Amino acid sequence: MPTQIMPASRKFTWKGLAIALLFLLLCPLPSVSSAQARGLEEIRESGELRACIVPATPAYVTFADPACLEDCRVSGPVPRVVEAVAAALGSDVRPIFHRLEWDEQFHNAEGRTALEAEYTPYHLETGRCDVYPTHLTKNEWRLKKLDFAILFLNRIMVIVHQDRLPEFTSMDDLAGKTAGVALNTSLHTWVLEQNQEAFRDDPIQIRLIDFGAELGSVESGLADFTLLDAEVSLWESVNRFQDLNVAFPVGPMEEIGWAFSRQNQDLRDVVQAFFTEQVRTETSALNSIWKEEYGLTLSQFRALIQATQ
Repeated sequence: MPTQIMPASRKFTWKGLAIALLFLLLCPLPSVSSAQARGLEEIRESGELRACIVPATPAYVTFADPACLEDCRVSGPVPRVVEAVAAALGSDVRPIFHRLEWDEQFHNAEGRTALEAEYTPYHLETGRCDVYPTHLTKNEWRLKKLDFAILFLNRIMVIVHQDRLPEFTSMDDLAGKTAGVALNTSLHTWVLEQNQEAFRDDPIQIRLIDFGAELGSVESGLADFTLLDAEVSLWESVNRFQDLNVAFPVGPMEEIGWAFSRQNQDLRDVVQAFFTEQVRTETSALNSIWKEEYGLTLSQFRALIQATQ
């Protein structure tokens, strides 16, 4: 950029700077309030439920335009449930879908995830997002940042190529093997925990994979196994990866649901009440969506997971 000569009337002087600073000290500029997480009444008044959704797998969501970031057209199980919740909030409330990558859900104002820190994630704090509906696992470090409405219980499924099923008969067979997992997912967390405990002497080797590409890493041989939540493994085994199989479940029961700002208790409570009521009726909107998308109603899926204990 060429150098511009400042007009004489605007030349810099120390005296002028001192006067300007004195003016600012005596007459401070009015403060500008930043956006904040939106409460239930504000959501209803605006007519928008802002759902920030992660393109993790078609078992959750498909974006019509993969490059879309704001007010996106989407399809799949998760957006269908968001639409049902929005309708329950009010006839004038419509869902708005914004896109996030997985780890962005937990970012602070500096754009990073601080696992042990307590804060409200940036996209919830600013009001860009009202809810994260992409089936998040409730765990200790996330509770420092989020509150949850629980949709179902889950167990982690070990996924391997069907030709290698004889090698994977119990959790002990995971020692020394390579797991393909995405950064800061609950599945990544589970492997890290096992390497500190059960596999301390022969740890699982971790290969960090782009979110949504975990099954491909097993199919290609890049990883020996991966881990999936049960509802995803159910959808994927039917629709995309017929050569992969569930070897066995691991870990305790986990709670899976939608995540909210901890300051947005009213919205969280309404959504939790909706989930609870919908499961009680076999022909409810929520059960019908699950039946069409996963082959089981949510009520049936919950019973199936309970049977894995």
